[in-house]
Amino acid sequence: MKTPIPAATFLLGPLSAALLTLGALLLPGFGPAPSPKSTEPATPVCQPKEGGNPSACKELVELEVRDVIPLVEAKTHAVVLTTPDGAMVLPIFVDESAAVAIAFRLAHLRSPQPLSQDLLGSMVVELGAKVTEVRIDDLKDDIYVGRVFLEQGTRKMTLDARPSDSIAMALDGQARIRVTRKVLDEAGISREEINSLRGGDGPGVGGSGAPDMDMNDALPFTPHGLSPHQSPPSPLPDMKPEPGRTDEISL
Repeated sequence: MKTPIPAATFLLGPLSAALLTLGALLLPGFGPAPSPKSTEPATPVCQPKEGGNPSACKELVELEVRDVIPLVEAKTHAVVLTTPDGAMVLPIFVDESAAVAIAFRLAHLRSPQPLSQDLLGSMVVELGAKVTEVRIDDLKDDIYVGRVFLEQGTRKMTLDARPSDSIAMALDGQARIRVTRKVLDEAGISREEINSLRGGDGPGVGGSGAPDMDMNDALPFTPHGLSPHQSPPSPLPDMKPEPGRTDEISL
């Protein structure tokens, strides 16, 4: 008789693996010894398309986190990343827990109980490290592939990370977020496309979106990696602080 595995196991798995890997790398006496060599992987994490621009994986574009928006019809949430000039938008589709964590950070508020992303950020700080960069390298089988770059004194490390987890880490440490030109060309949306599809207005739950940017009307495609059997997202928490408090909100 087979024992069913709770769905939560699959949701927590990637973040739990990241926590274990991070602890093994940063704790004294664990993990590989510091090396002066480059932290670039032996196998390139970004592969140019056949016949495509060979420099598309080498060119990096800086992005800013603009908002977090629930997409009811798609049954998911979108973290909206934009280029500094707002000309291009890159939506990252995340589950509810990641959306809540990022929304808290955009609102400069904290949860009364630590979220998984809070634990990950606390581990980095307590072990004397800092996040220097979050990178979205490639798009493989409709799933974003990314890394997080850390420094611990003179030691530099690179970990594979889902953008949904590493974006919250970048916001914690005010680290830069960069994406390869290949990803932006394949999954980015131009301002002209958004304006032509716009049918509503108003910011998302992060509260930082411009009134002229409505991702619900700007996404004419199925989000990357979204399962058609996913349940609809629960409403994100009200981002208004409790009376008399300016740095904490309740779930």
